[in-house]
Amino acid sequence: MTTTTIETFTTSQLIAELVTRGVLKAEFADKEAKRSARAAAKSERAAAISTAMTGILEVLANPELKDNNYFSVKTTGNSVGFMTHVTGERSVILKALTQLVKDDKVRKIGLSGGVEKLTSEVNAFQIRYARATKIEVAAKEEEAVEESAEETK
Repeated sequence: MTTTTIETFTTSQLIAELVTRGVLKAEFADKEAKRSARAAAKSERAAAISTAMTGILEVLANPELKDNNYFSVKTTGNSVGFMTHVTGERSVILKALTQLVKDDKVRKIGLSGGVEKLTSEVNAFQIRYARATKIEVAAKEEEAVEESAEETK
């Protein structure tokens, strides 16, 4: 005969047992189940974004695509689409690209008539992504240092 101790219960089993014994109300168990489901969904989304980020960086490093300067979420006439190379929903790929731009691993630019512009000067269909070279990242960091030095004057 096996004995059941509190250490062998899972969280959901423990809550169910406490509801059965009348220590907790059923509404608490429902709230806890929803909270657990939200936490699991959030964890899955974070894992999907991380996987997409890795895939995007692999696409950018792919020697077959080295001649392509511009990338977008979906393939267009002048850019390679990440969705054809990276597994994931559009929203996940966009979230991954946003994080990579924030980490200075990718540049977000506007492309109108083959000319690079600021993203604020173009519409959403003209947004493209480009490789962020070490020179560009160093220039951005140097520019930020110069701006902060000017602000302290």
